[in-house]
Amino acid sequence: MSTDARTPLSLAARPETEARWWAAPLTGTVLAPALTAAVSSAENTFADRTFLAAAGLLISYALILPSWFLARTPARRQRRNGLVIAGCAIAAWFPALISTAGWAVFLIALFTGRIDG
Repeated sequence: MSTDARTPLSLAARPETEARWWAAPLTGTVLAPALTAAVSSAENTFADRTFLAAAGLLISYALILPSWFLARTPARRQRRNGLVIAGCAIAAWFPALISTAGWAVFLIALFTGRIDG
C-alpha cells in the first residue's frame, strides 16, 4: 500500500477563472453597432450604401468575436480588452477611412487625367 498523497488528475490545479471576463466582450458587441450607426449617420456616409456599413460592422465583429473564446483567466484580460478596443475603433473609424480613400482615389484619377471633371 502506498502512502503517496497525490491528487487525481481531475482535481489538478487549474488556472483561476476571472469573475467578470464577459464584461469587455459584451461591451464591444453592443458598442460596435452603436458606433457604426452614430458615425455613419453623423457623416451621412452610408446613406445609400448600407453594404459598406455592414462591412465595417463585420470587420469590427471579426475582431471582437475571438475575445469571447479566449481563456477566461486574468492573464488573458489584456488580450481580450485589446481585441474589443480594436473592434470598436474600426467600427468608429471605418466610415472616415472609406470616405478618405474614396476622395483620394477620385482626386488622383482627376489630376492624372483618368476622368473628366
